[in-house]
Amino acid sequence: MGVDAHTSRPFRGSEAVARGDVTWDQLAGPSFLRLLTDVYVGALAEVDTATWVRAVALWGRGSGVVSGPLAALAFGAECPWEDREIVMSSSRRATSSEVGVRRDRLLPGEVCTRLGVAVTSPARTAYDLARRGPLVEAVAAVDVIANRCGLTAEHLLAVADAHPSARGSVQVRRVAELMDPRTAWLMESRLRLAVVLRGVPPPTPQYEVRVRGGSRYLDLAWPDVPPECRKLGLEYDGPTHRSITGQNRDLLRDADLDDRGWEIIHVGAVQVYDERRADELAARVLRKITGNGRRPQ
Repeated sequence: MGVDAHTSRPFRGSEAVARGDVTWDQLAGPSFLRLLTDVYVGALAEVDTATWVRAVALWGRGSGVVSGPLAALAFGAECPWEDREIVMSSSRRATSSEVGVRRDRLLPGEVCTRLGVAVTSPARTAYDLARRGPLVEAVAAVDVIANRCGLTAEHLLAVADAHPSARGSVQVRRVAELMDPRTAWLMESRLRLAVVLRGVPPPTPQYEVRVRGGSRYLDLAWPDVPPECRKLGLEYDGPTHRSITGQNRDLLRDADLDDRGWEIIHVGAVQVYDERRADELAARVLRKITGNGRRPQ
């Protein structure tokens, strides 16, 4: 099989040269893109998640399992980290600045096939991400893959129980306490934790409210409040909300929700990442859902 600028599947340059499909000079030219050492793709190909998953597996020469952020991405789960990682179960301890090589024990149920290559299973991927720091990012990563793959805290803890002496086991159990598989996006998870870790009762993510013309889903909601309080929703406003179309859509939606007894607070990144602003947001939410001026502990 020949290779050219349209070749979309990663290939080993040395093998293509040995077959006579291409020369080293051609590989160094504009028709090919070098992804990793001895791993190439056609310059006109779209380099997406599938490309990188296959490239890392090819780099590992079939003796490793793609893991970490790339494994999460392979399951369609957004991830806070972008590094490329592979697990090697043998005693061989390779080092590389291109791919993180980790020696670890993978049980039979912790490996599956995705995009035609071996990757860690959703539960094992969540477990590995849960061991990373900082805690908020670990929970966010686990939330999203749990949402995409139907995982629960029990799945995460089952993997932890199978590896009782592994590094990061204490944090995994804390992540299991904080995770919520209903959370669909990283920023939604970060926002949830910004208030929950400051003493606010846990909200319901992706809460459905019936309004005129169908259903609306709130990023975070507190539907059960005292009679003197209005039901409260938090909405994270990303880039799509800042367009004219997005602003108009939000105004109309908020009016519908207001008619049904909901107050909506729109939140930006500064209220998630800035400690003082997050403190203020948590205090505001707590006042509104409890009807008193007590600040979160």
